[in-house]
Amino acid sequence: MFDYWYDLKKEKIFKPWSQIVKPFSYDKDLSYFELMVPTQDTTKYSYSLNHLMLIEKPIFFTGSSGIGKTAIIDNIIKEQKEAGIIVPININMSAQTTSLRTQQSIDEKLEKKKRTLYGAPPGKKIVIFVDDINMPAVEEYGAQPPIELLRLFIDRKGMYIRGEWIWKDVEDTSVIACAAPPSGGRANITPRLTRRFNMFCLPEASTGVLGAIFTAIVKGFLGTGFTDKVKNLEEAAV
Repeated sequence: MFDYWYDLKKEKIFKPWSQIVKPFSYDKDLSYFELMVPTQDTTKYSYSLNHLMLIEKPIFFTGSSGIGKTAIIDNIIKEQKEAGIIVPININMSAQTTSLRTQQSIDEKLEKKKRTLYGAPPGKKIVIFVDDINMPAVEEYGAQPPIELLRLFIDRKGMYIRGEWIWKDVEDTSVIACAAPPSGGRANITPRLTRRFNMFCLPEASTGVLGAIFTAIVKGFLGTGFTDKVKNLEEAAV
């Protein structure tokens, strides 16, 4: 079923993703790492991510390093932020990340609505993007405190006010997580957390897809003022 998308608004039938792949537009002001060439894979994962995010369903992107997980998520968050729909919270985890710092990162963007009710500004949603979620150090009892905090946050839709031990509810908030498979400093994440997420395992791009991506970028770059003689080197360079 993931090879097709459902056109709910118009014809109400399943259609191939190729019909809604957007054309690539080269922007010379963006760095190389900010460029994303739309493909069928990036289109379907972006489509799913966007719809789940806006209905506050937790999403987890996994797959090997370098396949574009973070780029897809960043692109969708940027689009929705510019549209004035979301307020993003970016958390990049490492072995030194603590549960206190994780909670502070979330608290900084929350608005108080009632005595124990917090959430996004009126008319918006808060999206918490946790990159490298499996990087926090494992403590002596086998848990990762920042991850346990997020699990509680997703399970109960809130967290405790530290020091006062008063529970506060948090609304209009969704969580997006991203991680490469366990290896090196990356630990196995407890199923108590992953069971709450809609999991997507992104595949590595084929040689043909990589060729199309680099061709689009090189073509766009050479089209910013190079001579025809240099432009003709595009295919050979790729």
